[in-house]
Amino acid sequence: MQNLKPSIATFVQSVFTYALHHNLTTIAFPSIGCGQLGFDPKLIAEYMIDEAYQQLKVSTHSPLIISFVLLPGQQTVYDAFADRLDTIRIIEDKPNTVSFDKQIVRIKLTGSNEKQLIEYRNKIKQLAQSSAFKLHLTDKTDIVDWSQDHIQKYYDYCLQKRVIPTLDIQDSTLDLIGYKDAVIEVESYFYQLTAEILRNARIQVLSRGFVWSVEILSGKWEQYSYTINEKIEDAQLRKLSHIEFVNEKSERCRIIFSSMQEEYQKRKRKVCRKCIGSSLPNYWDLSSGNFKRIILIDSSKEYKDILNQFDSTMKGNYSKMMKIERIQNERWYKQYAAHRDEFTQRHTKPDERLLFHGCSSTSANKIVQECFNRAFAGLNGVAYGQGVYFHEHAKYSNCYAKLDTSNERTMFLARVLIGKTCIGHSSMKVPPEGFDTTTDGGHIFVIYHDAGAYGEYLITYR
Repeated sequence: MQNLKPSIATFVQSVFTYALHHNLTTIAFPSIGCGQLGFDPKLIAEYMIDEAYQQLKVSTHSPLIISFVLLPGQQTVYDAFADRLDTIRIIEDKPNTVSFDKQIVRIKLTGSNEKQLIEYRNKIKQLAQSSAFKLHLTDKTDIVDWSQDHIQKYYDYCLQKRVIPTLDIQDSTLDLIGYKDAVIEVESYFYQLTAEILRNARIQVLSRGFVWSVEILSGKWEQYSYTINEKIEDAQLRKLSHIEFVNEKSERCRIIFSSMQEEYQKRKRKVCRKCIGSSLPNYWDLSSGNFKRIILIDSSKEYKDILNQFDSTMKGNYSKMMKIERIQNERWYKQYAAHRDEFTQRHTKPDERLLFHGCSSTSANKIVQECFNRAFAGLNGVAYGQGVYFHEHAKYSNCYAKLDTSNERTMFLARVLIGKTCIGHSSMKVPPEGFDTTTDGGHIFVIYHDAGAYGEYLITYR
């Protein structure tokens, strides 16, 4: 048994050497010694897989596909190899700071008067510095979820716009240098890409029909974000023993599926997987389709109720009501309803309120298809936290309802889960432990959860 490990290592190394020498692209290993020789399958799996993994790391110039062929009926052998493979996490090697090559323009000044040459050089430097606009973005933790394809896509876009980006994944910062208009444009594209990643994660979660939650206090559960939900569900479906991720508080957590526990340092919390099966409102038009925008009839009670709430602070501050639409997004509503159910378990009353959110028509069209996206936190201010802002009074939200090309403004009347709230401040990326939302102490409320609000009505006015 003492010679077993070096013998297997020598065998695996010789196979790799032969494969590389003959330009082979695949290698299939049998489970050596797990039959009549009666060796422990766990030891064989450990020695073979670990040595193959080490050989792969030093053979990156020649891609190889490695397979382990196991005989049918050997469940113990299969489990041993599956468990060992599960412990090897192939981590994409991303540098902390990402940038791309820059072209250098050299200017040669020739003249007989040294004083004038120095003067001209200084003028050129001043012109270059005045033309360059620098933007430093902090707390962009969403970049951790970016794939290499998304990073490359963003850098290609920056290059087209002649903007120099420096993305620091470790510190979650992004620096942009270029002409001001171009810098503002690539900053907007950054938010667009981040929203795209969140949207894809949300679609994956909801299409599977399950949400994952963690018990933050005894009997009090909280859903994971869409992106984390997707990772957990994917790992569970792949039958992995565990999954690691970084949560919104920058804690590196691990979920052990066998015990259904989340671990962070010495802290252990229960997790659960729940099917999304919440019923839809009985006043919805359910003829067909997952998504609809229903224009309300101005003589209906529903229309008048929404108009009265809007007019309570906006009357005399707008010239014409164009339309009120009921937003029927089945996937979004079910996710919101599941989150509301958890609120009901945590609080005697979930404290669901109807609040306003003003935005541009472009943002509104994206929101009705997806949700209130925290990737755009900061567009409506961050004074009370880096989340999505809502207000009790339409007049206040009107300040953020930007005019479109038709000289119209848009504002949501949304269902918002408040729960336990506290005074917020600009550095908050999540509410303090034990709280659900932050506030200014009066009429402003900030949510931090993807499913914390549902945009039920979209109001268009002039």
